[in-house]
Amino acid sequence: MWISKIWIKSILITILCLPCLVSAAWKDEACGVFNLEQKWCNVISKNYTQPYCVTNFQPIWGESSDVNYANECIWPALTNKLSKLISDKSNMWQFSTRDFIQEYCLSLFWNSDSWRIYFAKPSWQTNDWDWQQTFDSHQSLFLYALCSSFTESWDNHPFINENAILSWVYKWDVVKILKLQQKSSKWNLCSLDYDYWIQDCDMSIYATKIYEGIMSDLFKIKYAQVLNVDNSKDFDGKKQEKVEQFMSGYKLSHKKYKDLKDEYPKTISILESNQKFYKKVLDDVRLIDNSKLSDLSKENGCPVKWNMSWMDFVACALHSSQWNWFSLTPSFVTLYYNELLHYRQFVAFYKKFMDKDINMTQAKKDALIKEAKKLDFELYFDMQMEASEEVQRSFEEFNMTYPLHIWMLLYTEKTERFRNGSLSKIITSFYSLSEKLQNVQRPNAN
Repeated sequence: MWISKIWIKSILITILCLPCLVSAAWKDEACGVFNLEQKWCNVISKNYTQPYCVTNFQPIWGESSDVNYANECIWPALTNKLSKLISDKSNMWQFSTRDFIQEYCLSLFWNSDSWRIYFAKPSWQTNDWDWQQTFDSHQSLFLYALCSSFTESWDNHPFINENAILSWVYKWDVVKILKLQQKSSKWNLCSLDYDYWIQDCDMSIYATKIYEGIMSDLFKIKYAQVLNVDNSKDFDGKKQEKVEQFMSGYKLSHKKYKDLKDEYPKTISILESNQKFYKKVLDDVRLIDNSKLSDLSKENGCPVKWNMSWMDFVACALHSSQWNWFSLTPSFVTLYYNELLHYRQFVAFYKKFMDKDINMTQAKKDALIKEAKKLDFELYFDMQMEASEEVQRSFEEFNMTYPLHIWMLLYTEKTERFRNGSLSKIITSFYSLSEKLQNVQRPNAN
């Protein structure tokens, strides 16, 4: 289901330029125009307990002003934090891969008084935030998988803290499922047990495998959602119910399964075959515990105006379409871009770290090896970004056209039934009448 190709010019431009249609009076503190410095990011987000605006709407100008608070806050804060840590080291060799990843992860998972990605689009309908479109590093599947994958023992994860609580989203150990081990001789180069500094762990491969695995699972789940196949568990016992839910969900028919099967046997057979196929697709989901998330969304519901967080946010982003017709919901779009944002950001920061490391490397051979790893990172990133764009476009088309496809099949089958059952009784007389009314004196066209 996952394609590896090349994408996007600047994901942050896409994310940060979402329209923010708000009046000048509402949320003045968070949405006003500031001469932003690093401290303002903390102030306007109330120590990151409230999101801040992506853009600001100026009624006087009649157009959106591209203030980009997120851009102003994200880059200086973490860049300055990590740059200071590097510069405080008396020698670059003392700042290892472990140091960088640990500081990066803990910064993003920190509570207040530090830094995290947390910004949103205000709701133009209510005097509140649009919680379906709120980006939060605490809810990034990629960030959690990356940072929690490094362990010093089975229960010791030094790169995360108490704010990282997405472990139940995953089925099992991410490292083993994705085979993230990088073997050399007798040990794993990416294991803290064998190499405390993990200096030789190739993060270009490591991070890309995690991102690819997560995005693959997300779209497998969402493709199945289009056909109202939310869970592969107990599928055989609910096949008739899923057909009824699909037909009523897209307003195609509110009839019971037996009536649908009698009236549209060909269409229902095709729909059932497609649903069975996507049930197998869900069986192939490797990382994400989709059954648990599906049950959680049904149990707690997904009200649009609530501030859904943690597992509830992921569950609703993937399964709220069970009650909202089309599968491409605002919450899923937010989840999708949240993962893109964090993968994009990690690559950007790690490349800066690699540049510094290459410049400080004296041995030419070692420098060339590190430069090759950096180029690999850029290549893998480009491939994943193009794949992300293509799979999103493909999913949008499938999401919009599949219900139309079923509707056309219903219409065709109904038309065929009318032709064969009713029209055939009178069509012969029409043909006979046509022959009788022909003008026999009309010269042959040939």
